[in-house]
Amino acid sequence: MQKIDLSNARVLIVDDTPQNIQLLGAALKDEGFQINVAMNGEKALQIAQRVLPDLILLDITMTEMDGFEVCGKLKKLDEMEGIPIIFLTARNEIEDIVKGFEVGAVDYIIKPFNLTELKARVKTHLTLKFALEELKRKNQELERIVVIDSLTQIYNRHFIMDRLSEEMAEALRFKQPLSILILDIDLFKQINDNYGHLVGDEVLKIVAQTIRQTVRENDIPARYGGEEFLVVFPRTDLEQCRVVAEKIRGNIQNLKWKQPGMKLTISGGTSQLNQNKLNVFIDQADQLLYKAKNNGRNRIE
Repeated sequence: MQKIDLSNARVLIVDDTPQNIQLLGAALKDEGFQINVAMNGEKALQIAQRVLPDLILLDITMTEMDGFEVCGKLKKLDEMEGIPIIFLTARNEIEDIVKGFEVGAVDYIIKPFNLTELKARVKTHLTLKFALEELKRKNQELERIVVIDSLTQIYNRHFIMDRLSEEMAEALRFKQPLSILILDIDLFKQINDNYGHLVGDEVLKIVAQTIRQTVRENDIPARYGGEEFLVVFPRTDLEQCRVVAEKIRGNIQNLKWKQPGMKLTISGGTSQLNQNKLNVFIDQADQLLYKAKNNGRNRIE
């Protein structure tokens, strides 16, 4: 496993005793950590929200607001999720230790503490925090890869078919309109033949970007396959769907290309849900797409 870099991790020390802050700060700075300090609970809340530390060392016994209350308030803040809090205290009663974990701490170090042990625990919890963050990032990237078409960077066929099934179920349940649009780039083979597949790939990217920029916030565009695109229009009737479809067609027709003499148009077929069969719903739009092609292309049916 790749070693996690802890250099420049930020630690917030919260203690109302200056000697403790000086001792802890010096020890952790020697490890390369960035240090912030607060001498009371109110200041700790302010600093934590401003600097978003990677770990907090929190004294329990403080005046005005003790460490339990500070920890509880921090854990209610969304931005504090995942930030480990280690309690430092001379109180070693089991009730206090249990309470510390109940309010959200990840560890509990009894004073007087051994600096070597304390640094080891800080490193352990920082390593765990960074490892979890990296795992979350990788999982998000994997989720994105699963649903996103690698070339066009819009949703792929697998995702849109699953999503369309879900939207159909919701539309039928709540008696809401649902429409779809299938688009196909006109004479795309000629673009590949005349200008090469690299240009063809660039065309697909730009067309996908144009579709995504033209549709409304709740509309769901995807690459359906090859040079075909599918757009799902939740809570949208056929007339509204065709308005957006015409905007897409017009915007693509007006695109300017670097290749001399190259022009591009797109044709589309629309359909509004009127039964509960996915294949029939899509076939209706498909048939109108063929009609648009047969009627001269560069049109929406």
